[in-house]
Amino acid sequence: MRPSPAPALSADDIRSKLLYVRQWPDFSAERDLSRIGDLARICALLSRKPTVGFLVHRALDMPSHEVEPLVLHLIDAGAVAVFQTGTEPLTASGATPSATDGPDIAASPGAEDDQRHGAARTFLKRLWGKLLPR
Repeated sequence: MRPSPAPALSADDIRSKLLYVRQWPDFSAERDLSRIGDLARICALLSRKPTVGFLVHRALDMPSHEVEPLVLHLIDAGAVAVFQTGTEPLTASGATPSATDGPDIAASPGAEDDQRHGAARTFLKRLWGKLLPR
């Protein structure tokens, strides 16, 4: 069976979501060479720190009607993803990570990544156990 596709995001959807860079896109595959500079600026901003969608155009000092289609293009290409804080599945794989998972957990298939994230979760459980009063 094929996994169900992730719901299509609109500009209204991304305005209130926390966005981050999963991986830099392959700019050599970009058809419209005039957009590469703007795509790189968006990726640079989002790789520095996750940013709420409605602030991206302000941080870049560009009109929102120019930035939002570029962000949607980067999301479709798998370069930018939405940080999961709720229960709705918005990842490209259609998987819904748990509330304790970080942005990379939802996008990391493979046994090695699962093992590494399992160790991180164990560490976090021990840390929370020490921080919380008993």
